[in-house]
Amino acid sequence: DDYAHHPSEIKATIDAARQQYPDKQVISVFQPHTYSRTLALLDQFAEALDKSDAAYVCDIFASARETDHHQVSSQDVLDRLTVPHAALDLDDMTSLLAYKDAVILFMGAGDVPKYAKAYEAALLENGHTDKELSDDDR
Repeated sequence: DDYAHHPSEIKATIDAARQQYPDKQVISVFQPHTYSRTLALLDQFAEALDKSDAAYVCDIFASARETDHHQVSSQDVLDRLTVPHAALDLDDMTSLLAYKDAVILFMGAGDVPKYAKAYEAALLENGHTDKELSDDDR
C-alpha cells in the first residue's frame, strides 16, 4: 500500500509498479482523502487511475476537519474512469480475487491499509497460504 493521495503520486506509484513488474497487470485500489481534495482534483484523479489496467475506488476517507456536504462522492471518481472500474466494499474482496498474478496497489492517505488486510485475508480464505504471499505481496 502507498500513501499516494494526490494525482501525481498515484501516477508515480503506478509507473513504478509497471517498471518493477512489466509483465503483470496493475490494478489500483484508491481511497480518496477528504471531500475538498476529491472535488478539486476529480478529473486528475481519474486521469491518474486510468494508467492502471483496472481501478477500484473506496469510500472517501473524511478527516475530522471536514463535513460531507454531498457535493462529491467516490462515484464521481468512478464516473470519470475509462479503464474497467468498480466501487470496492471492505466486506467484499471478490472482485480483486479474480485477478491472478496481478499487482494490486492500495493507495490513499486514510485507512486504506485495512482494505489491503481484508484482501490478504480473502486470499488466505480462498486457499492461498502464508508461504505463497511473499513480503513484496504485503
